[in-house]
Amino acid sequence: MLDGLWSFANRHRRKLIIGAGVVGGLYYSGKLLTQRLMEMQGASNKQRIAKENIRRRFDQNQRDCLFTIMSLLPELSEQVLHEVDVERLIAELRAINRPSPKDSADKQEPEDQGEASKVNDSESPAQTVNGTPARARDTPKRTKVEIWEDIKVQSFARTMIAVYAESLLAILVHIQLNMVGRSTYLDSVIGKYTDVANDKVVLGGRYVSQLSLADEQNFLMLSWWFLNRGWRRLMTQMLNATNQCVGQLSLKERLTHRELTSLFNDIHVRLRENGLIQMLPEMLLPLGDENTAEYLASNRLAASQVFTPVFSQLLDQLRDIIESNDFLYVFNSCTDRLTMQLLDVLRESFPESVPAPAPARPLPPTVEGEAAPCLDDVVKEFEEFAITAESRVAVVQLLPRIAREGHQILNGVPNQYLENVSASREVQALSAAVYTAKDA
Repeated sequence: MLDGLWSFANRHRRKLIIGAGVVGGLYYSGKLLTQRLMEMQGASNKQRIAKENIRRRFDQNQRDCLFTIMSLLPELSEQVLHEVDVERLIAELRAINRPSPKDSADKQEPEDQGEASKVNDSESPAQTVNGTPARARDTPKRTKVEIWEDIKVQSFARTMIAVYAESLLAILVHIQLNMVGRSTYLDSVIGKYTDVANDKVVLGGRYVSQLSLADEQNFLMLSWWFLNRGWRRLMTQMLNATNQCVGQLSLKERLTHRELTSLFNDIHVRLRENGLIQMLPEMLLPLGDENTAEYLASNRLAASQVFTPVFSQLLDQLRDIIESNDFLYVFNSCTDRLTMQLLDVLRESFPESVPAPAPARPLPPTVEGEAAPCLDDVVKEFEEFAITAESRVAVVQLLPRIAREGHQILNGVPNQYLENVSASREVQALSAAVYTAKDA
């Protein structure tokens, strides 16, 4: 039997060798393929975990942005409400309507008034107490109309200042924290592969881990400029644009919601015509020697400690983003978004529209022997009947609600305006672009 097998092997030796080679090759290829598949699966899992880690960090960063903005808004709100003080104007108006104690005394004791006049006339203006004239000169009082005109302009202006300021602050903070967040994430990755003998690691020849805690704090502190200086330039521009758009608007004029929307759009357009867009970099950042000196002096900072190479690089990158078309697009979308939200709230001030009255004359009959009515006339009368008349509200009635919404934009708890901006697709897209930038 063994001789038979040996004889068979000799006769088919070539085929057996080829078959063994094929089987061995298949086994080796299968083993190699299995190993390769395992490697690919492992790489895929690592990539998935890395993406999930980036996503988790990014989402946390966006929540940090929201909390940071909420912590900064009170500082901005306090200044806006103090500088554009509609409530003070309302109190001034009420003081005019309220009779003063002096007026009441004059009505009750007319005889004493004459005696008091004699005494006062006998006193010389030169008689003073500690250098103050005994009878101070009365300052001219403003009329009710003048105060109402100020209330009108400042109510519109303050609410629009809140819209623009909150939009700018939200975008600025998102850019800053995502720039820092990107550096922090790369630092954490670099920490896993850092050579003990080399404290710097370059990723793809693009990034060097150098961000110190001091650089990070100084970079995030740049928002101080807008909160304390830049927004005032916005206020000046807004008061000017609002006065141009609503200054001639009569307080008694009755507006539809559509006309009110057009009025806010006019303010947007006038701001851009007056050059607001070109002013944005200097509103948001202390640019130029004079502004830089003021920023450092106000915060008791030394230029040599602040303007490190890393800080200067971050500042340049931030300025490039602010001056980009992407920033302008996001800024416009945020102001439009908040204005639409504001107008939706103000719609509540307009009563529900009522249908227009029926046409004055009935439709002509179409009986046998009479000509059919003109189709154009029938359609026109039907359209007139179907039109719903828009409700109108006097400007003076809208002012309290407009002014109150300025409070809500800056101080609302929960702040639906801020949540609306932060969750917008445009802000999230800009944040993701900054967080994942390859040339930062």
